[in-house]
Amino acid sequence: MTLPLIGPDQDFALWAVLIALAAFGFWCERFPWGRKYSGVMLLMTAAIVLANLKIIPTSAPTYDVVWNYLVPIAIPLLLFQADLKRIVQESGPTLLAFVIGSAAVVVGTFVGVSLLDLGPDEAELAGIFTGTYIGGSLNFAAVAQASGMQDGSMLAAAVAADNVVTNLHFLLIILLPGIAWMAKIYPTHHMDNAEQFSSEYRVSVHRIADLDIAGLLAALALAFVLAALGKLLAEIATVPQFAILVTTALTLMVATFAPRQISKLSGHSEAGNVLMFIFLASIGATADVWQLIDIGPVLFVFAAIIIIVHLSILFSLGKVLKLDLAELAMASAVCIGGPSSAAALASAKGWHNLLIPGVLAGSFGYAIGSFIGITVVEWLR
Repeated sequence: MTLPLIGPDQDFALWAVLIALAAFGFWCERFPWGRKYSGVMLLMTAAIVLANLKIIPTSAPTYDVVWNYLVPIAIPLLLFQADLKRIVQESGPTLLAFVIGSAAVVVGTFVGVSLLDLGPDEAELAGIFTGTYIGGSLNFAAVAQASGMQDGSMLAAAVAADNVVTNLHFLLIILLPGIAWMAKIYPTHHMDNAEQFSSEYRVSVHRIADLDIAGLLAALALAFVLAALGKLLAEIATVPQFAILVTTALTLMVATFAPRQISKLSGHSEAGNVLMFIFLASIGATADVWQLIDIGPVLFVFAAIIIIVHLSILFSLGKVLKLDLAELAMASAVCIGGPSSAAALASAKGWHNLLIPGVLAGSFGYAIGSFIGITVVEWLR
């Protein structure tokens, strides 16, 4: 058996590789080709290549540290923006469309499970796809940890299928409003009043304009406190495997009932994204490329089924409820792609008035996706 160039016990070297891979992912997204193919996909591909060329190990204590410590801290950092009161007050019809789209994801998951054989990890995979298609990678990580799913090859295949189908879905969402017959059967108020974003609305990719170091450290400290409380309360309730869900609930309470204090924090979303990129790099590092090739196609079909059902139900009910075509498109984009999709779609289509509702609806997905994903896991087990 060939030993890797960097051994499992070489912690500092492995951390250097994981952080470098995360930096590579962020760097790629500075360029159009990087955003097109997704920094996540590119960094995971690099990690898979390094692992399968025996440069880094496929199993190491460092990867366990990522699961056990970085993921529970990333969850609060990304959820500090999820003020539920503001979401309900300001997201309007977009939130209604998002809720319909989320329910449609659950239906699509069960349709996919009934049509395909996903193997012994069927329940966990169903929950992970449900979570990630209601919120994003935050929910992917939370459901994977809470369900005990740590098969690197399976998770890497799930991320790959998710990213490919998500990118295809976003291209479709960009095109749908431009189809003449679609514009005839839905209200098009936002499309009729669209205007292209000026440069003042375009934010540099992955840059913080005004970073307050004290605010960032306070955000990190609060994230550790919430993770500690979540673990303690889950152990008291004799459900230690759900510690991350308890942490999620505590964070939502803080974000909702102390928004003024949370607004003083700084850089928490960016810090959370850094930790998530490191997490995704560790998944790629534990993947077996041959197993990926074997299980990837069925997960791609599974993801496609979920998206097809999601779109069918959302746009059908949207027509009945006379929701605006742009609101339906925005809700679908943030449901499948997460809050970051709101800015991309609003910028591409000139829907400035839908930017904030889209981001808020996506934040709501962050809030509920993990709970719904775990419910699906428990239901199918």
